[in-house]
Amino acid sequence: MKSLRIIVPVVIAVIITALAILSALWLTSMVPAGEWSQLIKAGIVIFIIGSIFFVIGWSAYFSYIIRQSIERTLVNKD
Repeated sequence: MKSLRIIVPVVIAVIITALAILSALWLTSMVPAGEWSQLIKAGIVIFIIGSIFFVIGWSAYFSYIIRQSIERTLVNKD
């Protein structure tokens, strides 16, 4: 059970990161060539990296809150 605390967040972080990389590649390939194309591609990549950090941070906080509430209910039952 204790290893599950580590394995699940790592697996979710890896999946989210892989999806973010694939979406960044897909979205930057859709940018047409032109004067501003490199700036638009950089903006897309920066937005996706920021979103990854936000989602992983929120997920960690949410799992912490859920774990604390489950531990409280288990203590109250005893």
